[in-house]
Order: sequence, then structure tokens, then C-alpha cells
Amino acid sequence: MFKKLFSSINSYYGIILLKFLWISLIVSGILLNPLFSYPGRDAGIFLYIGSLILKGKVPYLDVWENKGPIVFYINALGLFLGDGSRWGVWLLEFLFLFGGAWLCYSLVTIVMGRIPALIGIVVLITSAGNILQGGNYSEEYSVLFSCLALWGFVKGVEKPKNKKFDFLIGLSLGFNILLRPNNISMQIAVVGAFVVLAFLSKNWKLLARRLALIAPGVAAVVVPVVIYFASQGALQEMINVVLVFNYQYSSDTGVAQILGGIKDASVSIGVIISVIALTGYLPAIFIVIKSLVRGAEFSPLLLVLLLGLPMELILSTLSGRNYLHYFIGWAPYLGVLCAYVIFWSLAGFLPRLEKNISLVLFVLILITIFSKLEAWKGYGDVLTSLPKGQVEYVDPVALYIQENTVEQDKVFIWGFRPVINFVSGRETPVSFLPYPLVHVDTPLTNGWAEQFYIQLTAHPPKLIVNLIEPADRERIPDLDQNVRKEQKIKWKDVVLASNLNETLYFIEENYVKVGNVNGADIYQLITSLP
Repeated sequence: MFKKLFSSINSYYGIILLKFLWISLIVSGILLNPLFSYPGRDAGIFLYIGSLILKGKVPYLDVWENKGPIVFYINALGLFLGDGSRWGVWLLEFLFLFGGAWLCYSLVTIVMGRIPALIGIVVLITSAGNILQGGNYSEEYSVLFSCLALWGFVKGVEKPKNKKFDFLIGLSLGFNILLRPNNISMQIAVVGAFVVLAFLSKNWKLLARRLALIAPGVAAVVVPVVIYFASQGALQEMINVVLVFNYQYSSDTGVAQILGGIKDASVSIGVIISVIALTGYLPAIFIVIKSLVRGAEFSPLLLVLLLGLPMELILSTLSGRNYLHYFIGWAPYLGVLCAYVIFWSLAGFLPRLEKNISLVLFVLILITIFSKLEAWKGYGDVLTSLPKGQVEYVDPVALYIQENTVEQDKVFIWGFRPVINFVSGRETPVSFLPYPLVHVDTPLTNGWAEQFYIQLTAHPPKLIVNLIEPADRERIPDLDQNVRKEQKIKWKDVVLASNLNETLYFIEENYVKVGNVNGADIYQLITSLP
């Protein structure tokens, strides 16, 4: 009986099922459980903007954020699928990461075999999970498209007559551009590898055909988005926010900041993972150079890794801010490089392990389950909470807002936490969410600050919530004058709105503190007081 059961599991479809189960477990184990907490700041902004999109609002006009538009619409889709619940976004996060991992497994299997591919998946997901910071970031969604580009490259080299792979590479580039322009290192590396391969083979016709297919792939994604925002009168503002502002935001970055970001990311991802990946990168250089000198063949995948990793290191640190989620784009490189280390170092043992792939998968599934017991307990708590209808975390501040306002009332969160607006179901009256932070002193940011003041004073919110996180106490002045006097703002490291004093004066003249909820001061519009 057991022999028959093992035989069925060891079949082609049985192994596929085991891989599906294992990757599902390892991916869901790194995602934030919406029952217990809120996502990070950017993720909360994306949720809020996604909820506004479902109400017919237009990003960059009705609400301001400096990321590309795709992440807002991913959140809108997730909220639509989840009927307004964060679990719908959780599902999309799962699908995007699962899809990226599956593509990465597929391409590594083609080049190196299943065992290195399994190790590569562990490294890819673990390294991303170590810096996910709650998830729902544009860099997280970009992993799927980076892996799609790499998969398209490997399949395209394997089957050069099949045109769909080049088109898919173009699609992946278009999506990553519209998620965050910094997330395109893999696609650039793929195109660079095609150029090098054309130079070596003198097959310029094939290169021209590939580029001619990649370009319409990009256009198929970018052109409809441009047309839509142009039709809404938001195209110029999108360009100002996503391209012009982000360029200004990162223009002061120097070599020291880039090196500092690389060091911080390597430590946070995991020193062991980073060292193993470097151990794979250095021999790859030697193998490619040696093969070029001798005219021997080498794996084209190595070219993409050699070209792409340095670009990813630079692009991910370009802003100089070095938030950990900026480095999620490293994950595919680290995963494939670590797979190469296993492929080179254990070559003699791999055929034996390949014969027992189902046993290897069983062991990996058990390790995954026992290493993430706390995560599974959390998902169990969600299931037990279903009958009560409480499957998402709602903090006391959001509850207070819901109980003391109606849906039509406006609420502004001082401290850049629009997730409170999303959870409480109350819109903010302003488009420029980061105020009073403007990050750079330019006519563009001064214009947004002026727009903020006009919108705030023309349609004053019923409540202003003074909710500044501890990490921002050195960047954002408190609304309370007495607290402000004690604050030590790092003026050299932060750029605040030029009309900050006028805004603070308006709030002081028109609002009164009515309470404190969970550490957040609540200010109410004087004219709305009973």
C-alpha cells in the first residue's frame, strides 16, 4: 500500500503537486497576516489610493504618491477581489511571489537541474522575506516581472525561432517601468546579454528581430496607461511625480551612500546568503572570460547575472534613502547565483539526489512547516475568527474615527499614515499626502505644498490626527507647540514645506485637541464642535 502511495507521489504530477505545496508554504510564511497589524507606510498609501480608485478617483490628481501607477491598480484589484478586505491584496502578493518563484524554479531547472533550482527558490524567497517589511511594495511585485524576463531569456535562447519569449520580455519591462523605474535591471541585463551574444555569433538579424519584438511588448503596457492618464488630464502630473520628482529626490546620492546601502542590504538579507551569492558571482566572471578567450560555450544565463547584478546594486541604492524594501530586487540574482554554487560544488551528488526528488521535497516541506509554526498559528487564528467577522486588525485610532465621524467627513493624518484613512473609511481632503515632508526644495515641491495649503483651508477636515511614528520624530514637527519646542529636528537631513508655519498657524487657530487615543492626539475642527 505504502509502496503504491509513494509511487504515485513520485510520479510527474505527484512531484508537481509537492513543489506547488512547498512553494505555497514558503511564500505564505513570509507574508504579513492582516489579522495582527497594519502594513508599512508605503503599503498603507497604496491601499488607500487603491480604495480611492474603486471610487473613481485618479492617482496623481486626487491623491499624490511618487511610485508608478501599476502598484495602485494592483491594490485596487486586490481590494475588489477581497470586497474591500486586505486579504484580497494578500492573495495578489501571494500569487505574484509564487509566480516569480515558479518561473525561477523553471528556468534554473532548465540550466542546472531540479536540486539547484530548489535551493535557488529557498534563497530567493528567504532573501525577499528578510527585507519585505510587511509587504505590498512595488519592488515585491516587480520580482515576478524580473523572473519573467529571465525565464523569457532562457527559453528564447533555447528556442530562438519562438517570438513570444521576446515579446514577454518587453511586457515585463513595461510593467516594471510602471511599477518603479528603478526596477528594470533584469530587463536591461537581458537586452545587454542579447547584444553580447549577437556580437559573438555575428547574428545581428536575430538581435534586430528580438529588439523589434521587445519594443511592442513594452508599448503594449505603457501606451494604454499613457493614453488613460492623458485622457484624465493627469499625464503631466504623473510625469512630474514619477520621473521629475524621483530624479530630484535621488540627485544628491553619492558613492558613499550607494556603498552604505549595499552593506546594509547585505546584512539585512543575510550575510551567509550574500557571501554564497558572491561566491557564485566571482567564478561566473572567470568562466565567461575563460570561455570567451578559448572560444568555448558557456551558459548565457551567466551573462545576465554578470550584467544585471551590478546594475541592480546601483539602481536599488540610487535614491540614497536605503529603505530595506528597495533591495527586494536582489532576490532573483541571489537565488540563481546560489543555485550555481550548488550546481558547481555538488555536481557529483546531484544525479543521486535528483532520483530522490520527492524525498527531498518532503524534507523541505517539513522544514518549512516547523520553521514557520508561528505563521501557521496566525493563519489558524484567522480561521477561528471567521465566524466573528474580525479577520483584520483595526487599531483604536481608526475605531475612534469611525465612531466620531460619518463617511462624508474628511480626516487628515499628520505624520504621513494614510493607512488610517483606508481602515477607517474616511478620505483626506488633500492630494499631497507626505506633507509637511517635501524631501527636496524645488518649484515642483513648493507647488505641491501650496496646493496642500489651499485644499486644507478650503475644505478643512473634521479631524486631524497627530500620529507621528517614533522614527519620524526627528523629521516631522509635532502639532503640539510644547512638544515642538522639545523636538530635535534634523534640519540638515530633512526638507520641510516652505509654508509649514502658515499651516501650523491655521491648525492652531481652527482646531482644538479633544483627546488622545493610543498615543495619537485628536484635533477637531472648532466649527464642528457641538
